[in-house]
Amino acid sequence: MTREDRDDLEEAADEAFDLLDAGRPVDGADDEIETAIEQDEMPTAGGDDADGGVELEYDEERQVDDDARSACRFCQTEFGTVVAERRHHSEDRCDEGSPMFRPDGRPLIDPQVHELRANFLFEPKDEDLHPSQDGLAPYFAVVSQWDRCLQDETGQDDVGTLEAADDIWMLNHEENKISYRDEEAKIKTRPSDSGDSYNEYVIGVVACDEVRERKVTFQFRPSLPNAKHCETGDRIKSMPEDLPLGIRVEAQSSNVEIDEVLEVLRTLMDELDIDTRYFKDECIHDHSRIWGLGLYARIQRELSEERFVDKNGVMDRLAQFTSIRRGRGEYKWDNEEIIGHRHAVAMNETSLEKLYGDHNVGKLLKSYLPKQPEKHPSGASTHHPKIEVQFNTSHSDYLDGNAVPYESNDEFDYQDLKSELDEYLLFALNAAGLPLHADPSVYVPDEYWDADERAHDVPIHSDPTEELREAEEDLTRAQLAREDLSPTDRAVVKALADGGQMHYEQIVEETETSSSSVYRAIEKWGSLVDKVGRGTYDLADDVVRNKIEDVFAALEDVTEWVENGIDAIVDGNDEIADDSPLAKWARRHGAILQENYDEFDVELTGHHSKRELRHVLRSGLEAARNTGSSVAARFIDSSFTYRLNGDRRAGQYPFTTSGGAVLILGTAMA
Repeated sequence: MTREDRDDLEEAADEAFDLLDAGRPVDGADDEIETAIEQDEMPTAGGDDADGGVELEYDEERQVDDDARSACRFCQTEFGTVVAERRHHSEDRCDEGSPMFRPDGRPLIDPQVHELRANFLFEPKDEDLHPSQDGLAPYFAVVSQWDRCLQDETGQDDVGTLEAADDIWMLNHEENKISYRDEEAKIKTRPSDSGDSYNEYVIGVVACDEVRERKVTFQFRPSLPNAKHCETGDRIKSMPEDLPLGIRVEAQSSNVEIDEVLEVLRTLMDELDIDTRYFKDECIHDHSRIWGLGLYARIQRELSEERFVDKNGVMDRLAQFTSIRRGRGEYKWDNEEIIGHRHAVAMNETSLEKLYGDHNVGKLLKSYLPKQPEKHPSGASTHHPKIEVQFNTSHSDYLDGNAVPYESNDEFDYQDLKSELDEYLLFALNAAGLPLHADPSVYVPDEYWDADERAHDVPIHSDPTEELREAEEDLTRAQLAREDLSPTDRAVVKALADGGQMHYEQIVEETETSSSSVYRAIEKWGSLVDKVGRGTYDLADDVVRNKIEDVFAALEDVTEWVENGIDAIVDGNDEIADDSPLAKWARRHGAILQENYDEFDVELTGHHSKRELRHVLRSGLEAARNTGSSVAARFIDSSFTYRLNGDRRAGQYPFTTSGGAVLILGTAMA
């Protein structure tokens, strides 16, 4: 390999690995993620339309002038490459096209909390207790007032309705959310307390609206240190040993914000004649945790089908992209009753970090319709699906699967969690090419969500999957076009591309060579070939495999064809040298160039989508311009042959000019 070729390969590798984050190892990476895809949905009525705004969408074809490429116009950070510019985030403010653009208070679509699951621990203050009471006073207050919550023979209770969180609430008898559980209560009572174990009490409330899907269910349990099992006498290890005396309140809610959950709890306690001072903010203990949270936006069904659940939609792209990289995830779908009924992609933190930035918890992204979608007419909001992001400990490695602190000055807590889910939901909507303002042609309001905007400072990330895939493919092309590769080297990698994971003895037999030659070839391929077992090897991932298959489908010997094409235009032309930018571009992309009067005949090997083709052509023209002005003019006038979406097209002229601007496949370049 010449110095120039090595520089070219290193440049491709630098740009690729600048985009590709290797991530950190994850224990139990092969474990499946349990991602229960909830089917519950509410039959909701429509709402008011919201005003539109300006869409924040990254334009892949946008050209940046030389000054903007060299330095950030806000913080003056200098860039060595376009990739470095794209990854740059200025705290002052980024260019709107940046994947890390901050809208700085600009109104964006405001997601709604759907589900919330929290464990609150309340430790009463000494000044709020009577001399004869201890920290279990709020638990015993619930016990003593329980009979008032029991449903009598007429189906009535003594609580009636209560007003909280801008709604009227009543006890949720219809779903049997009023009960106590003695068979599940296994905490042994103290010698001073009666009975063998403490009961657990469940009180559910529901808002008195037409939909009746705004609800909270509270479960009350005692909190005490060194809790022991009532039957075995052993310490219950699932409960921290240093718990204070107090009351544990598990809250599961839907369509209720967390501060509203606490307001409903205190109002309910007041209706039961239980001292609300036991449940004030100052009594919330550090052990309080959040173990489930979901945010959603509702969009038009046809947009969800086209942008999220269809082939190459957001769900498909995320699943394919992350499944071949380090991390853990799962893709589930249910189209049995209707296409797009339920689709969900779950990823842990390591997988998510391949998309953008840092992620503290794993997440599940889903698009789903109600249980019986045929019962929801087109005029109802529930005819259209929710796009929802959920946190649940089952698909997160945070603190070894533990929940998130409710409130903390030092740790990742509830507010951080909500912001992170908000950021990921906006990423998904942006990746689907949807506007991030309240566009009434996109977003569908319902009984609990106004499809409105609010000004909030959250980074907006563009979908990196295609860009990162292109970087990997460029690196693979550069590797395949190296001059130092022998026929045996290519035969080895072709065998792995065709046959998948293979033992070295199988490779020896397939390539009809020696084991020493195979080992030398594997060492030469470096990062493209991985050792996956004792004497067993495979290609790094499916991106590498697919690109190698494409190249070998078109070429019997990549270097020979490419170099012959370059020689055809180098001979007799001092302007184009073997180490010129255009020659390097040809080697990198497997392009075959032949001189034809005042233009070239260029054949691009492999298969391309329109976006990939535009990317290759644009980089080719830039290479031609860097080689010389006359070469660039000939390149623009050249005849091209390529495969576009599987169809071979010969004699194409993809470059045109309009008013001094160069168009590539009809799109302006510069």
